[in-house]
Amino acid sequence: MMKKLLAFMALSAMFVAGKAQAVSSFPYEPEFIGETNLLSIAGTDTVAAPLEKSWGKIKSKAGASLYLTGIGSVKTRIHVDGVTSSCVAKPGCTYRLIVKAADNRQDPNSFIQLIRFEQKKKERRCEIGKINTFKGSSSGIEQLVDYQAKRYGESSYLLSIDPGPGEYGVLQSNPESKDEKALMVYCFTVE
Repeated sequence: MMKKLLAFMALSAMFVAGKAQAVSSFPYEPEFIGETNLLSIAGTDTVAAPLEKSWGKIKSKAGASLYLTGIGSVKTRIHVDGVTSSCVAKPGCTYRLIVKAADNRQDPNSFIQLIRFEQKKKERRCEIGKINTFKGSSSGIEQLVDYQAKRYGESSYLLSIDPGPGEYGVLQSNPESKDEKALMVYCFTVE
């Protein structure tokens, strides 16, 4: 009986130690799919912060000339409330983003977008499309920020970025989702 008890305790201790090691192997990984953490790295110090979650609104607006003459353009933008994010990255650091996905088997460039916002009045906004009478349409890729991605943990991506000062947002389209009417934008500011 004593041998069985000791064997059970040894197995339990190995199981708990294995779980603890698995958890600490990727300490900066967000908890839920879609969430994003910002890593600010200065020398040997790494500070992790969850990005601000904001509901994005998609708005389209036609120029006055389109109404008056029938010639002009219509712009479509993502709008986020607030002129700046509550998640602020200090200058002089190296930055990484960790984005949790359903899995990390596909190319993150196909569904994770890092965008740069412009600040306007009481909001941040980013042009995602434009239609012009004579020039046709554009997709708004000018506001996309390049990144290098690697797998991180079992279902996340580690994005290496080099942003200048400004307002940024991370958008993740979910190929598994049946409803993408709600647009969650994970925002941060670089000073």
